[in-house]
Amino acid sequence: MYPHIHIGPLHIPGFALMVGIGIAAFFLWTLTVLIKIEHKDRRSVLKILVIAALSLGALFLSALLLNSLFHSIKQGYPVLGGITWEGGVLGGLAAFLLLTRIFVKSERGNEVRLLSALMPGLVLAHGFGRVGCFFGGCCFGRLTESPLGVCFPTGSPAAALYPNTLTGSGSFPVLPTQLFEAAFELLLFLLMLLLYKRLCHHYLSLYLMAYGVFRFVLEFWRGDNRGATGLPISPSQLMSIVLVGWGVVLLLRHHGWLKGRRQEAQDASSHTAAP
Repeated sequence: MYPHIHIGPLHIPGFALMVGIGIAAFFLWTLTVLIKIEHKDRRSVLKILVIAALSLGALFLSALLLNSLFHSIKQGYPVLGGITWEGGVLGGLAAFLLLTRIFVKSERGNEVRLLSALMPGLVLAHGFGRVGCFFGGCCFGRLTESPLGVCFPTGSPAAALYPNTLTGSGSFPVLPTQLFEAAFELLLFLLMLLLYKRLCHHYLSLYLMAYGVFRFVLEFWRGDNRGATGLPISPSQLMSIVLVGWGVVLLLRHHGWLKGRRQEAQDASSHTAAP
């Protein structure tokens, strides 16, 4: 845990620094894709960058509201505060698709493919963000006796929840699930780079499914307070199911399977109605 990183006279919050690096990496990737790969004109690039910035704002707002909702359910009274990545992804990605459709006429009907091309940048940004979570001490895992365990210092959320009563300071060893997730995001980013030419048009749906499955499983090792759903699954597991379902629908639509089924149903209906 590094709540502050000292660079000369500067004392920079570790979490804020890593999130800032992640956002910069996302916009650098976005610019590279729009100019070097998509060959967009200057006006379109500017519009998409503005939409990306607004979508990040929607991501934060959605992350805040859904996190507050799940903690309100657990507490039994209204609670406002904290953020949840999956809640943010749901709102942020939806906002990008909607805003692109409304304000970038040249991309109408092409929003999913455009967002898919930008997904590696978002994956990389999230990876940096999870390292920031480790620096800040949030999003930690359950108690563990494995060599992977990390003891967070006194004053950290982990130390408050799992105080080390043997030493009188810090926390008992917990799993560094923040770093597990950062490693997953880095691996996913590298795979996306390797397969970019072949699969980039599918990256939105593939990300939703891959991250949804990964996060659903990771939840079994999380040890922090993430609220409640009123169901026998955690809030992140519930949202993981939504993410995977969204990804499956997008993939089926891309291959025309859903359209084909609708057409077959319409044809069957017209034949039945015919005299």
